[in-house]
Amino acid sequence: MARLKSFGGNRRGAIAVQAAFVGMPMVVLTMGAVDIANGSAAKTRLQDALDSAALTAARSAQFTDAGLQSIGSQALAANMTGSHATVTSSSFKADGNKVVATAKAKVTPIVAGIWMQGDIVVGAKADVTRSVNKIELALVLDTTGSMKGSKLSNLKTASKNLIDTLSAAAERSVETDPVKIAIAPFSMTVKVGTAYRNSTWVDQNAAAPINDQIFASHANRFTMLSNMGVSWGGCVESRGAPYDTQDTAPSTGAPATLFTPYFAPDEPSSGGTYYNSYLPDVTNSSNWQTRQGYVAKYNRAPATTGTNSSTGYTYGPNSGCQLSPITRLTDDWDDLKDAVDDMVAVGDTNIPLGLMWGWHLLSPNAPFADGRAYNTPKSTKVVVLMTDGENTMGSTGNNNASLYNSLGYIWQNRLGIASGTTAQRKAAMDAKLTALCTNMKAQQIVIYTVRVEVSSGDSSVLRGCASTNDKFYDVQDASQLNAVFNAIAGSIENLRILK
Repeated sequence: MARLKSFGGNRRGAIAVQAAFVGMPMVVLTMGAVDIANGSAAKTRLQDALDSAALTAARSAQFTDAGLQSIGSQALAANMTGSHATVTSSSFKADGNKVVATAKAKVTPIVAGIWMQGDIVVGAKADVTRSVNKIELALVLDTTGSMKGSKLSNLKTASKNLIDTLSAAAERSVETDPVKIAIAPFSMTVKVGTAYRNSTWVDQNAAAPINDQIFASHANRFTMLSNMGVSWGGCVESRGAPYDTQDTAPSTGAPATLFTPYFAPDEPSSGGTYYNSYLPDVTNSSNWQTRQGYVAKYNRAPATTGTNSSTGYTYGPNSGCQLSPITRLTDDWDDLKDAVDDMVAVGDTNIPLGLMWGWHLLSPNAPFADGRAYNTPKSTKVVVLMTDGENTMGSTGNNNASLYNSLGYIWQNRLGIASGTTAQRKAAMDAKLTALCTNMKAQQIVIYTVRVEVSSGDSSVLRGCASTNDKFYDVQDASQLNAVFNAIAGSIENLRILK
């Protein structure tokens, strides 16, 4: 009986039971606190991961929602690796000049079903304003005689598609003038257009030293054209060194910086096979240079007209100036594509002259001064140079030893040599091209070079001209031009995104 009373009075078991009832909520609360901490940590991790993923998407070359989603979701998944949370959904979309991102993730709680139902769900939101470069692009396109046929057709298609790609990018931008494009077709000369006949940067008064190299007396080319009743074709000649590789602004105070109107002289009527004899010699001098440069004969209409079957050039002072004119920087996409459609193939290859005019079109200096100042923040100048040939100043079997072109005749020494083999002439022109590319890159101009179906020589000059090795393209078949120009357009789009 005493033991029974003793057992009945023992409170130790009751205390244990009470402790169990009191302790269990404490454990649940403790684990719940852990769940809350895990949820908070997951939310912080998700926010950091989403911020980084949105930045990655914004810095990519993707502008469509699908493209941004692909880049952003992959980056988010990588950023969440090792986390206790599982991403359940994400969205990356373009909103004007922003990339807007949202995401949700879940964390399975330790005490699921006891003190709460289901997973802990956390969310995050981020938006990144894309820092965008404005692009000024010059397409410097070879339209020499060797481009006739399918090559020119392929070039036109590729160029117009590139314009369409960049115009679409411009339309997605919220900034003003995000993309502007200029076009410089070239051959043995460049046509600026007859609209600039009276511009002060065109040598109106025969002040440039070039004018004294052919004619027997200091002669004004515009005056001679007028006396013959012939309109200026709109082409210009290469400036003398060093201005042929610099974008120094033309000034009447420094005549050598002016642009001399293109004027192919009347070549002698006898004494050899000449390719552009369109006037009687008038003088009876036995000296071929005297007969060629005799100013008094340029006072009548050309006696010979039409096209020389040997050269394909028209007879007269505009011989070789049958190419299409340049197009200044613009965002009138239809005008640009019309200019591409109008391109024709004629003449030999002077790559430095074409590239120099591509630079003039982008330059903040005269003659056009259309480009933004060098080193303007968030602005990039780009040139795409395409050629299907090597620099050429071919020899002829007459005293001039070359056809007239933007460098005059070889004997004038405007190339730096007064004679030479085909290889020597090419080497001299290549040296000018290399110097020009170096000067342009010093102004932070990004250069792409495209070499099309060139089976002779090597690619070292054009490869070296490109800003980086991946910006040089050696195209073996002109049918690949569209794919190459598409790749370049994508690369230019990527240049628009500031890293």
